[in-house]
Amino acid sequence: MGFRRQLAQTRPAVTTAVQAWQPTFFGQYYITLIHIVNTGAVDCKVSVFHDQDGATYTKDTALMYEYILEPGGIVQIESNEGIGDYDDVGTIGVQCDVSDAANFTIYGELVEENTDQESFL
Repeated sequence: MGFRRQLAQTRPAVTTAVQAWQPTFFGQYYITLIHIVNTGAVDCKVSVFHDQDGATYTKDTALMYEYILEPGGIVQIESNEGIGDYDDVGTIGVQCDVSDAANFTIYGELVEENTDQESFL
């Protein structure tokens, strides 16, 4: 069993959905916490997406969609069991309707490393 650590952090400069995290190598990851803070001066809408086998960021892959976050506001997505990501093409995407307003930090752990890449293909 791994230990929880920061896996990624981003503050998107664009208002379209962007990839925030993708596994760096084969293995079983658990995303245990996604922490979002509005560092801007106005309300913003934030969205978080999880696509298990690609990078499609729509309502179909949304974990949180257009949540209104006031200036200085914080929202978290937390899971004791984690969001499993078993494939090297699975991703977490994020979006904010105001450029440079929301900071997204993703925490999790690598539960099991798999050096046999064939089993994931």
